[in-house]
Amino acid sequence: MIEGLITLVHPGETKADDEKTAVFGEINPVGRNEFNDAGQAGYKAQYQFVIWAAEYDGQPEAIFNEKHLTIYRTYGPRADDKIELYAAERIGNGRKS
Repeated sequence: MIEGLITLVHPGETKADDEKTAVFGEINPVGRNEFNDAGQAGYKAQYQFVIWAAEYDGQPEAIFNEKHLTIYRTYGPRADDKIELYAAERIGNGRKS
């Protein structure tokens, strides 16, 4: 586990119109089962982010390490008031600037 800054994104019409919120959280790799399950749904699983549930407002995208990622699954809130966000690259998906 590492900790770092994650930018949550509500996409706008263009990337310039995106609403971005920076949050601090745990960054974990995804396990083999998660990677396989995500692949069956058309995603290349990259990370599990663990942040405070109150900081998450249903954003469908995230930016981490300059990679634009899709949040394809969430889990929580957990008993510790945190939520798990599973982020991936969408296979064959891109947005226009």
